[in-house]
Amino acid sequence: MKGKIIKYFSFRGFGFIALENSQDEIFFHVSNYPELVPPEIGKDVEFELIETPKGKEATNIKILTDTPADEPVDTSAEPVEAESPEASILEVGEIKGVGKATEEKLRGAGFDTVESIASVDAGAVSEKTGISSKVAAKLVASAKELLE
Repeated sequence: MKGKIIKYFSFRGFGFIALENSQDEIFFHVSNYPELVPPEIGKDVEFELIETPKGKEATNIKILTDTPADEPVDTSAEPVEAESPEASILEVGEIKGVGKATEEKLRGAGFDTVESIASVDAGAVSEKTGISSKVAAKLVASAKELLE
């Protein structure tokens, strides 16, 4: 199967792949990813799908490159270490209590990261997303807490 990495949480060691020509998102663990490079959002990948007790999971993940087959690939580079939690860009889905619907509203309004929510007041979040001011206040407070 083929897809594109759409989320990766380096400090947790997992992410999600959007299936090619589908709305489905498939879970993957970093242990199923090639060790030479860390997972990167936007990378096209090929993988096998397995069924686990928790649902479907991608395994044997291979990075699809734009490099022509007759052109050598440089494998001499040192493996890149995963980012520390402090250096990671936290996505809105990491905020406590944010479900899929709220995440979609936040992203639709341009709030893609925890930092983008923590940097504004609750009124701005509420106004741009249509989320109640009470919920927006909790989101902003949780976002600021995550950044501490």
